[in-house]
Amino acid sequence: MYSAQPCKFRKFILQSLLDLATDDGINASEKEGIYGCIFGRDSALTILKILRVHRKLPSDDLIQVCKNALLTLCSLQGKETNIESGEEPGKFIHEFRKKNFEHLTNRPTKPWYLYPDGYLRNYDSLDSTPLILIALYTYWETTSDQKFLAQVLPFVERGLNWIITYGDKDKDGLVDYTLDSKRRCGGLVVQSWTDSHESLKDTKGLFPKYPIAPVEVQSYAWLALTLWSGFYTDSASCFAQKMSLQAVQLKDMFNKLFIFKEGEHSYAGQAIDGNKNLIKTVTGNPLICLWASDKAECIVDDIYIESMVNRVFQPDLFDPDAGIRTMSILSPTFNPNRDSYHNGSFWPVLNGLITEGLENFGFDPEVRKLKQAALKPIYHFNSPVELYIKDKQGNFFEYANFSGQVGCRVQAWSAAAVLDWLT
Repeated sequence: MYSAQPCKFRKFILQSLLDLATDDGINASEKEGIYGCIFGRDSALTILKILRVHRKLPSDDLIQVCKNALLTLCSLQGKETNIESGEEPGKFIHEFRKKNFEHLTNRPTKPWYLYPDGYLRNYDSLDSTPLILIALYTYWETTSDQKFLAQVLPFVERGLNWIITYGDKDKDGLVDYTLDSKRRCGGLVVQSWTDSHESLKDTKGLFPKYPIAPVEVQSYAWLALTLWSGFYTDSASCFAQKMSLQAVQLKDMFNKLFIFKEGEHSYAGQAIDGNKNLIKTVTGNPLICLWASDKAECIVDDIYIESMVNRVFQPDLFDPDAGIRTMSILSPTFNPNRDSYHNGSFWPVLNGLITEGLENFGFDPEVRKLKQAALKPIYHFNSPVELYIKDKQGNFFEYANFSGQVGCRVQAWSAAAVLDWLT
């Protein structure tokens, strides 16, 4: 087992990550896997983890992978409005496939849109745009590559304008998503990282009304606006002021609308629906907000942070042998079985982001506790798996649903999270 040889295991994880790199960027999983293609959200989070590793232990190979991937993501940025694919001007890509898209385009009902050039481009993710904007800023900040900065700034400005112009569908001050009622082609019903339909259904199997504002995406948008408003302060003060004001207003709205009292703890809800109801399902997602921070500030007001950290380490969310769950076992929609994709399963990427967020705010004992817990299943599977399930007897299982889909053995953002833990 690699667990007895941490240096050798780290090299294995590093090579697993490098093997996912292509001329087009970073595949989310192995080429033969169902996610063996470019995903905007996955790429951005993988890049941000890689850059964190690079700052601790520089690697020219990893930096080049990040650069290539970011330039590809810029080339795939939306240029026009296309309701069939979700494309909008300035919006960054969700999924890009040159081939192996037949399972999406040959569906008997609601086949996905294929562009005239024969490629599948889908833009159904609310978080790709702010995450890629954060990744572009962090790459420049890490490398001081001015040529790269000049090359990507037009895409940055279009992405920021997308947040300002398109990101708030009902103009209530929150970043949200919907599906156009006139759309004929298929796409993603849930457009945040826990993108399974079941993750947002209630106990009656009903799906919330659009538009939906997910908790963690508010923090991504806040951080993207905050970072780039600071960058533009001197050269484009009006643009900077507009972004800064929106970030301030977004933070104010977040703390008024998302925070609720649950027993002795303050916590944040999963999302706000189109009826302005807070979906109070307890998930691990609110702790991602601590990851999306700038100079020890995040979208969550300071008075709530310690209570939220205490809440996420309660036994219904935290398992000392597995990490933090996607959903509390006390939730009426919790699923303990092997087909639990986001309803109580464990994802290395979620635990990786939460670990970093805890570190940002000085929760060092919790960092050590979570890192130790989250690495145990990685060593068990001997691979950076996409997700895993743990039963009451303490057994680990890889994801498998009723139709035969299984979790990926090597997932890019899992590998990047594990590499960060081991560096």
